[in-house]
Amino acid sequence: MKGFENRIIDSHVHLDLLYKEDPGRIKVLQGYGCILISWAFGMRIERSRDLKDYMESQANVIRHLRRKGLDCFLLCGIHPRNIPQDLRAEDVEDLLLPFLEDPICLGIGEIGLETGSDQEKEVFEAHLELCRTLIDMGKRFGVHTPRGNKVEITNQVLSILDAHPGLAEITVVDHCTPETIGHVLEKGYWAGVTLSPIKTSLNELKRIVNDHPQDIYRIMCNTDSVIAFYEDLYALNRSKEFSPEVKIRLTFENAFQFFDVPSHWNQ
Repeated sequence: MKGFENRIIDSHVHLDLLYKEDPGRIKVLQGYGCILISWAFGMRIERSRDLKDYMESQANVIRHLRRKGLDCFLLCGIHPRNIPQDLRAEDVEDLLLPFLEDPICLGIGEIGLETGSDQEKEVFEAHLELCRTLIDMGKRFGVHTPRGNKVEITNQVLSILDAHPGLAEITVVDHCTPETIGHVLEKGYWAGVTLSPIKTSLNELKRIVNDHPQDIYRIMCNTDSVIAFYEDLYALNRSKEFSPEVKIRLTFENAFQFFDVPSHWNQ
């Protein structure tokens, strides 16, 4: 892709939180030639008003970093661990629409299930009701799966997604592991793999690539860095254990295509 040679896309990071913890990291990321997609996740969310305040803060940080020369975008949304008791599912649309209209917002995320509670499912469904809006706007869904009870909760996530036809091409289901990625890919969704010491290792990624060679064009890797910064994505980019074609797919091309980066580049 002309003009994007030697670039990396971190398809899932919490850049606003990382920047507050480690502002010097920005020059390192620029040196890597990194394009970053910052998913929404707030700290100390106790009531619905906190969600609006957080998403405004997130957008302000991303705009600030863009002015500093960092190539970055964001997703807005309500992480399942950020759902306050006073949030009503019917309020989700009005909360998110102003942020979706921002040209640097590529869609909705990080949404999904953590424990599979009734409230989590209601809020997840409320996000998915915006499917037609996202399609019309050319935007995407980024979906969370938890570390705990991974297979069961991933299957619950997929069951909810399957009830909304038309989602597959605009949805990435993230934090996939060797045990769950097959379920995601066979349903037609894009799959995210988080490379870090606490999620998926490069050896496990090798297993994924070997087990799913026909689906390599629908898998994207990320760091999911929040406060600690994980170098594993960049280690993949330098690794000799994967072919150049596979590396560019996993670290750049697939996310570039999925998020339709060229359409949003000059915003």
